[in-house]
Amino acid sequence: MLKPQSAIFQENSNQFYHLEYQLDPSYSAEKIIPALQHALTKQSDQINLVVAFGKRLWQQLNPTWTPVELEEFTTLTSPQGHTAPATQRDLLIWIHSLSHDNNFDQVLHIQNALSGIAELKLDLPGFTYHDSRDLIGFVDGTANPKEDQRQLAAVIPEGQVGAGGCYVLSQKWVHKLNDFNQLPVEKQEKVVGRTKEDDIELEGDAMPVDSHVSRTDVKVDGKAMKIYRRSAPYGSATESGLYFLSFACELERFSIQLKRMYGLTEDGITDKLIDFSDAVSSSYWFAPSEQDLARILN
Repeated sequence: MLKPQSAIFQENSNQFYHLEYQLDPSYSAEKIIPALQHALTKQSDQINLVVAFGKRLWQQLNPTWTPVELEEFTTLTSPQGHTAPATQRDLLIWIHSLSHDNNFDQVLHIQNALSGIAELKLDLPGFTYHDSRDLIGFVDGTANPKEDQRQLAAVIPEGQVGAGGCYVLSQKWVHKLNDFNQLPVEKQEKVVGRTKEDDIELEGDAMPVDSHVSRTDVKVDGKAMKIYRRSAPYGSATESGLYFLSFACELERFSIQLKRMYGLTEDGITDKLIDFSDAVSSSYWFAPSEQDLARILN
């Protein structure tokens, strides 16, 4: 049985690092693979590494098959003009552990290994904020599946092309914290769809149809479009937000949630939360199984 990359499901980390690279299409697989082998040599047993590929690079390294739904991200624009811009890149490396020091050592090693073949397009550390909250103050990932349900939501099942791997969505979001924090807590809760202090989902008439929960908690033909979120806040004195990172067994699970957020479904309702946070990057990826990754790199 093909197994997903184990680091996807390691949940004890509190320090994260995200690297996104663009590769020159003229480089051959024979040049790329040794650089990747070197880059992915762990500098510490304490860190977790996850590797995912954009469609173009995956097909270059593995021309015999591609997961059926894998595609490049295309820009989404809401009726109000909010955008999720397509910044599709070739290679995602996600590093996480309990030590920023260990993460950073790995980052320096990866950059040294890849600098001759790839351009670093996103270089973003992240962290666990208080009790797993987003910087807007609400708990993030409350609806994440638990235990065995995580793999059911995240991993392409046996019998399908890409079995054991995961579809991946990454987006960098920049929060408008000053605007959001000026709202009374009650209005903040209606934007999100949960209480701020106790993390309880709003019910009945208290739940607005344009809350974030309402727009992302969706079923298609009776099937819940569950995804497995591994997002991390990031921040400095001048910019802060969320690196949204999630895994799914179907790309459709991402696309339907995004369309509902951006008012691109039949009801035309837009997620109120995107009034207070802007997506500035968006890519789809494939994180192959451990066996398929090893096969490509050997």
